[in-house]
Amino acid sequence: MSSATDNQCLLETPYFKVVRENGYFIIKEAQAVNGVVAVPTLADGRLMLVELKRRAIGGQSIEFPRGAIDAGESACDAAVRELLEETGRQASSVRQLGLLHSNTSLIASAVAVCQVQVTEQQSAATDGEVDHVLWVSRQELLAMIAAGQITDAHTLSAAMMLLAAESA
Repeated sequence: MSSATDNQCLLETPYFKVVRENGYFIIKEAQAVNGVVAVPTLADGRLMLVELKRRAIGGQSIEFPRGAIDAGESACDAAVRELLEETGRQASSVRQLGLLHSNTSLIASAVAVCQVQVTEQQSAATDGEVDHVLWVSRQELLAMIAAGQITDAHTLSAAMMLLAAESA
């Protein structure tokens, strides 16, 4: 028999709640799809990665640009906005590749993955979050993953989704 303490909110922030449901801890956010990963792609096929400081891991991380989806915003619109904010690049087209769940044992929400066609030229100021922009081929991306240079789960999943979409 379950008790009243089996289902309770343990922490509530403006961004998420930590709840206990039937003995399991779960992070819940207001939106079922709360974030987006942008996979910036040039006409010649190269991909953009960004290097930035991630305080949770205490160091630099190489990733695809990503961020939150604002209330009422589509995943594709959020990908375009995040790309512009973080890299100063305008999108010429965008398509959603799918959804990922970054930790199915702990986090209830999903993250959308969108491929965004861009040009190499920066056209706007950035928010200063990104330290460096890297342009890589798919082979270079795979080599970086194999060498352990890319460890971000969102980026690893997005890369796989891109490669799978291209081979389908």
